[in-house]
Amino acid sequence: MLENLRRDITRNSHDGRWYANPGFRIVAVYRFGMWVYSLPAILRVPMWVLYRLLKLPFFFYHVHLWAGRGGARIGAGLRLIHPTNVMIGRGVEIGEDCVIFHDVTLGTGQIPGTPKIGNNVDIYPGARVLGGITVGDRSMVGANCVVTRDVPPDSIFLAAPGRVMPRSLSPVARGADQKTDASTDPAQPALPP
Repeated sequence: MLENLRRDITRNSHDGRWYANPGFRIVAVYRFGMWVYSLPAILRVPMWVLYRLLKLPFFFYHVHLWAGRGGARIGAGLRLIHPTNVMIGRGVEIGEDCVIFHDVTLGTGQIPGTPKIGNNVDIYPGARVLGGITVGDRSMVGANCVVTRDVPPDSIFLAAPGRVMPRSLSPVARGADQKTDASTDPAQPALPP
């Protein structure tokens, strides 16, 4: 636990204030929970209560990261950037030196099982990694992506690129344009107020 915590401190100390980083504190409480789970049963119960109390403030961030049997398995050096609305499901495996941004879900999906995230993986805001899939080492999952298949190592998974189309191809926009044209056409009689 202490070695993992040292790596977490190193990865979260960009400005020297790792202790003020809520992402670091969330991961530190998780590490404490994993340590508590490894204790003999007689010591585990009171320490588990302490773990649950330490975990309470993080519900305001809406971060779900559970330690213990069936909980997530996380390697050293995890960084949670802007840790809000992050769901890391039970049984998820995350490798070393990963970065996870806000609004990310790692959990079950159509493929049975839970995701296995490799080492040095970056997962950007709004991404959903679902089901028993593998995201390879040194990969990136782009913002707002829904990943339901394996991602090979050294890859970038991006959402469909945005594209621009003329307003005339959209029936909704065309209808709105026609209403605007009719209201400004001088040949049309003005409606009484």
